[in-house]
Amino acid sequence: MFFLLLLVVFFILLLLGLPVAFTLAILGAGILLFEMDPQMANLQVPQIMYNSLDDSLLVAIPAFILTGQIILHSGIGTKAFHAADKWLGHFPGGLAIATVVTCSFFAALTGSSIATVVTLGFVASTEMIRHGYPKELAYGVIAASGTLGILIPPSGPMILYGALTEQSVSSLFMAGLIPGLLLVGLFIIYIILVYSKKLPKQQPATWGERKASLREIIWLFSLPIIIIGGIYSGLFTVTEAASVSFVVSLFLGVVVYKTIKWKEFLDILKSSASNTGMIMLILSGALLFGFAITIIELPQMIQSYITSLNVNRWVVILIIFGIFTLLGMFMEVVSILLIMVPIIFPVVEALGFDLIWFGVFTVIALEMAIITPPVGMNLFVMMQISEKQKNAMNIIQMSKAAFPYLLLIILLILLICIFPSFVTWLPFLMDG
Repeated sequence: MFFLLLLVVFFILLLLGLPVAFTLAILGAGILLFEMDPQMANLQVPQIMYNSLDDSLLVAIPAFILTGQIILHSGIGTKAFHAADKWLGHFPGGLAIATVVTCSFFAALTGSSIATVVTLGFVASTEMIRHGYPKELAYGVIAASGTLGILIPPSGPMILYGALTEQSVSSLFMAGLIPGLLLVGLFIIYIILVYSKKLPKQQPATWGERKASLREIIWLFSLPIIIIGGIYSGLFTVTEAASVSFVVSLFLGVVVYKTIKWKEFLDILKSSASNTGMIMLILSGALLFGFAITIIELPQMIQSYITSLNVNRWVVILIIFGIFTLLGMFMEVVSILLIMVPIIFPVVEALGFDLIWFGVFTVIALEMAIITPPVGMNLFVMMQISEKQKNAMNIIQMSKAAFPYLLLIILLILLICIFPSFVTWLPFLMDG
């Protein structure tokens, strides 16, 4: 009953327009005031919120956000897409395949879904439509491929999951690599099977053009090599990798490509500070809420209830997936992650699931939130792009365009449930 009351109060506050961070903080503080001595609760609230941010791991978040913003403002995305076009454009559905490959590459640079879509959305969709691709394919494949930004490492949600659950972020990064590549493969196979015979073919680029395009972006390959290679080899931690990626991306934007000027850098700092502040506010509110629900033993109550049902543990995973899907229709990824993980993590741990595997499962399930109406952020970004291109699509049309890829994400979830080693093999190899 108390859990239902919390849910009701939570949704009422959100419907009143209160930001998620303050909603969580108010609920957490309210529970503490109700359960503890008011004077003690007043001391605990600021202390918990401060301590929640006193974690060196969280330094990685603003560093990766800065990297993503530099990539976004530098115009490197256009060069990368044109290079992929030169190498893949002549294949059946080549431009769409080039879009998926480029999005996966940028996912390994930015760790952000929105940054990936904003970086490539206009350029890639313009090229596809200009070459006779249906707009449903052009916009749908970009919105869906942007989801790779939170799965292929580095991933902001994985850093937050690691901070909340005290799991190794480097292991989470490695665990997300194979599922990310599998999803890239599923998207490409779908494009080939469904669209290859319906799309116009391009003339192959000459080898000279291909080599020239590769020379333009060769420096970009240093970033994922530094990030993933450095973490995997043990050369530096995730936080150090984030800092190095920022320095390297800044060097590329200022020195190599010379597209980042002082004014652009100030805009990058402002945007990064705003995004970081939002995430940190939500995180501190969520951890206060998480502390409060442990005081009232809410996770234990949920665990006892599930145990009393005497159902298979995979039924519990199915229920969790359903909750993620439902919340994803109305909330964005970070909020869902920070609200739900403190509640369900003890239950999943008690059921004996691998906690790194569950982290990847959570991130993949939350990928769906990005392209699920009515609040799928990637859908709204692509709607704005379609309006600029005079090919406006509403939320229903954009949702239909992204729907096949939503099914492929569900297929990926089934695959990692049937074959957990897709997730656990690389972290095991790294630890070994």
